[in-house]
Amino acid sequence: MKIPVIILSGFLGSGKTTLLLSLLQESKQRGLNPGVVMNELGQRDVDGYILQEHTGMTVEKLLDGCICCSRKEELGECLQVLLARRPDAIFIELTGVANPEEIAYALLEAPLRDRLTLHFTATVLDAENTLEYNSRLSADRHLVRTLRQQISSADLIIVNKSDLVEQETLWKIEKAVRKQNIEAEIVYTHYSKINLVPLLAGITPRELPIPAPQRAPQTFKSAAMTRVLPDSGGTALKEHDTAQETSYSQVAALTLTFPQGAPAQLTRRQFETFFRECGDNLLRAKGHVILSDDEPVQLVQYAGMRTSWEASSYPGLPYVVCIGLNLNEALLTERWSALFRS
Repeated sequence: MKIPVIILSGFLGSGKTTLLLSLLQESKQRGLNPGVVMNELGQRDVDGYILQEHTGMTVEKLLDGCICCSRKEELGECLQVLLARRPDAIFIELTGVANPEEIAYALLEAPLRDRLTLHFTATVLDAENTLEYNSRLSADRHLVRTLRQQISSADLIIVNKSDLVEQETLWKIEKAVRKQNIEAEIVYTHYSKINLVPLLAGITPRELPIPAPQRAPQTFKSAAMTRVLPDSGGTALKEHDTAQETSYSQVAALTLTFPQGAPAQLTRRQFETFFRECGDNLLRAKGHVILSDDEPVQLVQYAGMRTSWEASSYPGLPYVVCIGLNLNEALLTERWSALFRS
């Protein structure tokens, strides 16, 4: 029996890892043994550690690049490692600049096609920023195309952080989504909370004699909704162009570390001011930082002009990964160093 694969897609900071955490918690309650592939654009593992910290799971990590282009050759090896553990399902969380279509095509190539089947592709959108991305990111035409493909290839569109915008904005998002994808179900939510039953429908522990996974007719919305999700299953994929271009061209990740022997700790306000003063070029920032000796390590995350904080047990040296469009790395590094001299 082929192992079902669920692909989680969506731009930087949209809420993919939060959704994956929910999927892993639900899987545990169902007695499932899932495998996880986590792709990070930066050199440091942030989201993978979050998953391990919250679930205790072993996560296969592909760092410093995108598995739909620059790190694509490593995806097969990573999946073979997971297959050796005999998982009941595999979840692949893509970096925010990845094209999920490329991953779907990779699953159809030998030898993976004999062992794996695409069960679902879910794309998470940030309700506060989705409508602005085409203009804000217009300098990188590859990235704009990728964001459209994240929508067009999805079975499910999750409009996250919908509680932060007006209803009129949600209507505009739906109209924009329908230009790219007329079949996928659209769910409006916050904290990536959705009905997980359809995503996991038919996935059972391997020792149980249950038929291969099938899409369930349940809806992600209320019980009053009856539309059945389309079955993409990988069987209707169009002929693939093997000369696929890169999924982005002007996005880069920069890891900032704390200077050795730095005399002073930074405050939350200093971090938040630093992120804000980077302007629109900074798309995402995340890392594990130390604020003071009497506080636990903090997981800091910046996305959509908002910064969040969460206590963490991270044992390593503090750092922040900045991801942005046409980042001036020299200037950013200098501004970072200046924080510790003030």
